[in-house]
Amino acid sequence: MAVVSSMNGEEGSLLGIEVSEIHAYPLRPKGFEEPLFVTTASKQAVAEHLLKAPWLSRASDLEGRTGEAVHALEEPVELRNLSGQVEVLRPNEGRRCHPSWKRRRVEKVLDRWRRVGGWWDADRSVDRVVFRVLLSGGAVVDLARERSGDWLLVGVVD
Repeated sequence: MAVVSSMNGEEGSLLGIEVSEIHAYPLRPKGFEEPLFVTTASKQAVAEHLLKAPWLSRASDLEGRTGEAVHALEEPVELRNLSGQVEVLRPNEGRRCHPSWKRRRVEKVLDRWRRVGGWWDADRSVDRVVFRVLLSGGAVVDLARERSGDWLLVGVVD
């Protein structure tokens, strides 16, 4: 089973899905051959096929969805565990103007999901677990843990 370290250092299953379940799922609907996206109808059929996958969900279907816009960032951050409290630190270099804070405590983890994209291009692929958290001071941000173990600030909720 795929394992991820949580922000408090505990390990758990990655969304409760085994990698073998993902690999066993049919790549395309019955009767489809390459190329898959020839017509609008074939695009719709492939999308519907993928939405039936038990390990795939729409971001809009996540629990606790608030509907706010998220400003996308790709900013390295550090997470520190200080006496059971997780703190997010933003280094001075590379810090963008919004948000302006340098150090905030994580008050609550609001949601968690996995983002995989660009898997067909090794140089641009993304595979990360994203945490939407409430920080001290009231900011809601998205923090991502890369496969390398590095943390990024990837979104700020309006």
